[in-house]
Amino acid sequence: MLYHWYELGHAAVRPARVAVDSCRLLLTNPFNPLSHTHIGRHAVAACEVFERTTRRYDKPEFGITETSVDGAKIAVREEVVWQRPFCRLVHFQRDLPQARSAQDPRILLLAPMSGHFATLLRGTVETLLPGHEVFITDWQDARDVPIGAGRFDLDDYIEYLMQMIRHFGGDVHVVWE
Repeated sequence: MLYHWYELGHAAVRPARVAVDSCRLLLTNPFNPLSHTHIGRHAVAACEVFERTTRRYDKPEFGITETSVDGAKIAVREEVVWQRPFCRLVHFQRDLPQARSAQDPRILLLAPMSGHFATLLRGTVETLLPGHEVFITDWQDARDVPIGAGRFDLDDYIEYLMQMIRHFGGDVHVVWE
């Protein structure tokens, strides 16, 4: 896919992305003999990798608005119940009476921090919702966290998890995805 000057990502990579897009356009042209060679195909693949790693992706919505509990359709809404600079804890609040929802186990779903959005676990959340109170970690992209928030390393990650478990008073099942 070609990008216009106004669609390009971060300013520092614009010239490189323009060059990569030009190279890819040239090498995918069926009239170019290089496009039919191993070198041409590898160059196009390298261009694709560069483009995908420098592209900024918008965070998708979970879009979970209802679930089925005890055979009835129940409304669901997202509610942030705990927040720090690098993470938010999102609860999928089911529209159930407190006494009924208290019967279901609480699940803390730990989304990976590998650069993926927590919304990739949408299917897991949907599967757990009918019989569980579901909470998920929504890790923030480090580029969106102010520098003044400080650093974030393994010790901080562990501290965040301990704080989340304390938030539940220890009464939560933890699932690492």
